[in-house]
Amino acid sequence: MDYREAYEKALQLLNVRFLSEGELKAKLRRRGVDDDVLEDVVAALEGEHFLDDQRLARDVYRYYARKGQYGYLYIVNRLRRRCLPVPEDVERPDEYALAGDLVKRKFSYRADEARKAARFLQYRGFSPSVIWDVLEDFTVH
Repeated sequence: MDYREAYEKALQLLNVRFLSEGELKAKLRRRGVDDDVLEDVVAALEGEHFLDDQRLARDVYRYYARKGQYGYLYIVNRLRRRCLPVPEDVERPDEYALAGDLVKRKFSYRADEARKAARFLQYRGFSPSVIWDVLEDFTVH
């Protein structure tokens, strides 16, 4: 695939969904684009602001943080899966308050539901210390 074809294919892919540089490279490699052509296409797209991993990372981070259902570890894992850096200029959510609210909404204050609540919070990317503190309050009530 020559430069023009690779560039057009990259634009088609970016038209469907914003992609990170790593995601775009992987998709173009699967379509048989050579590494030299790939680097030229990526450089051109970055120069034209079609590719911007920092901006995309901030947007993805804010999306999951705004949902109010996920811990920091979940969000970081989502970013890594998309080959994105963890943005340094975003505010981390208050995981203690967030986890406490989720547990209050989803579970009743019964001791037999503490394990379910712990597993629920773990799957949503809350750190063990946050889970421990929230469930300590959970079992007291």
